[in-house]
Amino acid sequence: MMKKWVTVSLTVAVSLMVASSGFAAQVSGFDKNNYGPAGCGLGSMIFGNQPGIVQVIAATTNGTFGNQTFGITFGTSNCGAGIVSASNDKLNNFVSANMDTLAQDMSRGSGETLTAVAELMAIPQDSRPAAYAKLQENFSAIFTSENVESAKVVDQMTMVLGL
Repeated sequence: MMKKWVTVSLTVAVSLMVASSGFAAQVSGFDKNNYGPAGCGLGSMIFGNQPGIVQVIAATTNGTFGNQTFGITFGTSNCGAGIVSASNDKLNNFVSANMDTLAQDMSRGSGETLTAVAELMAIPQDSRPAAYAKLQENFSAIFTSENVESAKVVDQMTMVLGL
């Protein structure tokens, strides 16, 4: 009886790990067809997309070492862009769509566009006046020309603010 209970428990646990890994893979935006149903993480890097029981071992590896959660958050271990990168995408898209207004606000050291950028960069409320002043001081290093690309502006702002 005990042997049967252990077998059933193990089967359920492994099934849940595989299912949650597959769900995590879909949430993180990675293509599970390239890495197998075990999802992203160390298991996918070691075992790849080999069929069958190997995916159970890959899922167990992901679950045992807890690396899948880290990979989904930061976009490592075959897990796609990740949450942190997704917030950078929002910042890049916002800056791209609002370059002229951002330049005006930054040159003044205040404004709605600058406030929105601070939100997207997760700058704490009490640190914003200093950040705005620093961006204003370094305006010419951030907006290096009229044709500067938004990605360069984001990179320069990040560097100036030490983020």
